[in-house]
Amino acid sequence: MGFLRNLFIRRPPVREVLRQKYKSFRRLLATNGAVLELITDLEGAIASGTGMSSEKLRALLDTMEERVRSMVQDLNVIAEGRYASLAQNVARISAEIEEALRSVRGTAVTPACLPLEDVNRALADAVGGKVANLGEVRNVVGLPVPFGFAVTAFAYRSFIEGAGLQGRITELWNSIDWDDLSTVTRASGEIRRLVLGAELPQDVRENITLAAHDLYRKAPGRPRISLRSSAIGEDSYASFAGQYATYLNVPLEQVLRRYRETVASKFSARALVYMHSKGFREEDLAMSVGCFLMVDAVAAGVAYSVNPSDSNLDTMVISAVWGLGRPVVDGSVTPDTYLLPRRHGGGGPQLTVVRKPTRLVAGPQEGVVEENVPEEMQDSPCLTEEQIHKLGEYVRALENHYRAPQDVEWALDRQGRLFILQTRPLSLPGGLDELKVDESALARYTVLLTGGVTACPGVGAGPVSRVGVDDDLARFPQGGVLVALQNSPRFVQVMNRAAAIVTQVGSATGHMASLTREYRVPTITNLVQAAALENGTVITVDATHCRILAGRAEELILASGASRPSQRDLPSLAVLGRIAGRITRLNLTDPSKNSFRAKNCRTYHDVVRFCHEMAISEMFNISDPRSLRDRGMAFRLQTTLPGEIYLIDLGGGANVAAGSRLVAPEQVISIPMRALYRGMTTPGVLWADIRQAGPPDAFSIWLDSTLDAAHDEAVFSESSYALVGANYVNFGSRLGYHLTTLEAVCSETNQENSIIFRFKGGAADLRRRERRVRFIGEVMQAHGFEVVRRQDLLNAWVNGLPQHRTEDLLAMLGRLIGCARQLDVVMDTEATVAACVEAFMRGDYAFFEFRRPGGSKFVDSESIKRV
Repeated sequence: MGFLRNLFIRRPPVREVLRQKYKSFRRLLATNGAVLELITDLEGAIASGTGMSSEKLRALLDTMEERVRSMVQDLNVIAEGRYASLAQNVARISAEIEEALRSVRGTAVTPACLPLEDVNRALADAVGGKVANLGEVRNVVGLPVPFGFAVTAFAYRSFIEGAGLQGRITELWNSIDWDDLSTVTRASGEIRRLVLGAELPQDVRENITLAAHDLYRKAPGRPRISLRSSAIGEDSYASFAGQYATYLNVPLEQVLRRYRETVASKFSARALVYMHSKGFREEDLAMSVGCFLMVDAVAAGVAYSVNPSDSNLDTMVISAVWGLGRPVVDGSVTPDTYLLPRRHGGGGPQLTVVRKPTRLVAGPQEGVVEENVPEEMQDSPCLTEEQIHKLGEYVRALENHYRAPQDVEWALDRQGRLFILQTRPLSLPGGLDELKVDESALARYTVLLTGGVTACPGVGAGPVSRVGVDDDLARFPQGGVLVALQNSPRFVQVMNRAAAIVTQVGSATGHMASLTREYRVPTITNLVQAAALENGTVITVDATHCRILAGRAEELILASGASRPSQRDLPSLAVLGRIAGRITRLNLTDPSKNSFRAKNCRTYHDVVRFCHEMAISEMFNISDPRSLRDRGMAFRLQTTLPGEIYLIDLGGGANVAAGSRLVAPEQVISIPMRALYRGMTTPGVLWADIRQAGPPDAFSIWLDSTLDAAHDEAVFSESSYALVGANYVNFGSRLGYHLTTLEAVCSETNQENSIIFRFKGGAADLRRRERRVRFIGEVMQAHGFEVVRRQDLLNAWVNGLPQHRTEDLLAMLGRLIGCARQLDVVMDTEATVAACVEAFMRGDYAFFEFRRPGGSKFVDSESIKRV
């Protein structure tokens, strides 16, 4: 009965199905742009450090979820339900976002302890800025850091909430009269008494004990442990320097007690005053604690990547004492000072060595003691010139990585190894206003270019490194400025190395722009004049003000870095950062990889990217055009081009007279189809046919291939098909033995615009077919396409360009399709490939007019013209 029922179900007409798919496709493209705008708003709130109100955040999340679900629905209309599982991905991501919002008082849910090797800057809201930065230094920058682990902010919340202390702490905080310091002292004493008297939860106690034992096993002999505060918000724009406790040389059996005392130090009177003065609420600041193996320090100190006393900002300064570095940090002694040029290779250090009669060292049991320095060492520098230069390299690497001046603590052990103990933003004297407004200091720099659009604000400097193909990315230098024709998510491969990015074409709301904000790479896009930037030239990119200067403008670099809040370190941004991790992060960066699948969509950005790419792919296979022709739904284009071209109008693509089965070129309304056809009919594009005008060897190649595949009647199908809308074309043709498909959107909305091109096959042997594909690929790469080749198969795409640029590229592809026809049969040498590329790029399209090494021509161009 079910079968009989299906016979009588009224199916919508095929043309109506196509139009519904096209309608969904257009709506999906528009929604894609709207979601990317929302992602840009969220990333901008994080990158700027301004945050977002809970009401605005909730509205943004609701709107985003609604639009992402809409994209999934439209994709399934286009693909007839083949991606129904995507709805489950969206539901899971939405649930994860809600879980992030419900997490314990804005604290990430993590284990009680995290080893340092699992930590980076992205975990600042879980382990605090201090430990997060040390994890970043160890695991991302690659500099030596002592072994350690973090007792997380979640463990702190478990402790405070589990002991029932938070309510009383909030009550005492609210009772403080900030104009009466006696109330601060009274509240501080009461809170500290509560914390020191409370019992740690069993799981927190066990995790700390196990992690400490593991840490002890990583060092020979009798290791020593230091416990250092790492509160949320510490070492961000508010340094909290000296406000919390640090315990050195702690025995294993004292770790739990010292942990509790470190937590209690959050509530000292001076710490309470400091956090209130900076606008924090007490409940915003969970206390993580870092536990590290102590460096058996011969010498230690502090290094500033910019010398605050140097008005020219040309030097860094290193302070050093014998033994532990605490006397330098707390200012209780006068240390040695070493001035070093900020630029690598700028000369030797300038040493100011003072007498250092005493030093601080680890005590025999615990804690630290002061002892006399041997007489012969008291007037000696603590570091050799080689060690000074090495430390200088470390400091430069940290400033380059964080793109801001750094305040670095360091230590030298008895084996001569340098360790980084802390790095945080350096506050420069004189205020940031002076650095921001002192434009007169920039007068000595030549402004090379202005304009474009800011994708990620900030300033970066380095040598220009032009990127066109993947090999350019593999060779991209550390600290280079990436310059490219257009935006591409594949640049993520080098964003950890790039000082800045400049592209000629693109928008601030695309996938690459989103990645630059995630990696905090200063980026200008849509700067048409970027082509003028020469490879290797050192430039400064001021992405905030969309200008490019010659050389390294140190004043601008420092002003930008010092004024930028440390991302993810601010308590008010902690929840926003975790939510963004479920929304903005893009994991599906390369559609050509097998990992580009629905099941791997882990964020809203992944879902949006997947829907966009798959919608385009599905529109390639929207229907069998020949069946539409047989049903009288396709109109033949009146043209002198080889074969026949049929148009299927999806709505607004052509103005066909009633009852006519023909359409003249001037009746085509579709913007991308008109551009493509303009290129196909460019004077000089010969559409050569080896069967009619080939030399004996070329004709033999073609004939052998024909006989080998004579059983395939489709080989001789010379009809081409174009599904057209007002701003859309889906063009497919099989001319001889190769298959060409092209899909494009060309409209006034840059975000919607895209071109996808595929090419496969040929009449010659595989080696010659591969050469033709290489010719096509090199031409397309020269015009800014992303290109992937595999044997005689080519896939290429470009996205987000302005309408006029998209039209120009479609016209170029029209010429390329005509020029490449049966070109494979003459591709007998690598030199032919290069000659064809060179000829096409200069506008000479008679490709068969190339000479053999002996001097004779493959095909005479006059003969081809007569054909």
